[in-house]
Amino acid sequence: MSKYDQADFEARKAAMLEEIRAVMDDVEELYNNGRERGEEEIAELKESVGGKLDAAKRKLRRFEEEAADSLKRNSAYAKEKFRNFEEEAGKRIKRRAKEADKAVHEKPYYAMGFAALAGLVVGVLLNRR
Repeated sequence: MSKYDQADFEARKAAMLEEIRAVMDDVEELYNNGRERGEEEIAELKESVGGKLDAAKRKLRRFEEEAADSLKRNSAYAKEKFRNFEEEAGKRIKRRAKEADKAVHEKPYYAMGFAALAGLVVGVLLNRR
């Protein structure tokens, strides 16, 4: 996720949390003042809270959908980067193998000496155990 996407995500999350807090404050007010207010005022407050709650639910659903879409986009981007890395690594390995093959053909005695030395080191290391 880019810095812009992350900042936008955090800002929208904060706004949504603020709306949820406002709804919860209205619910608390409804609860605290339920006995004191007339039925008409309670009905108005219930309608207001219901509307805010529905709006918050819609925003939450939209936010979840956008977060899922963002995750899918970033996942596709990561797959593409890995595929490019894999291709580049394959090319480099092939190039190095060709260079090694060329060096062995040009100086076979060096290659045999190096192989013998490497075998000796591996043998010594394995016999230590």
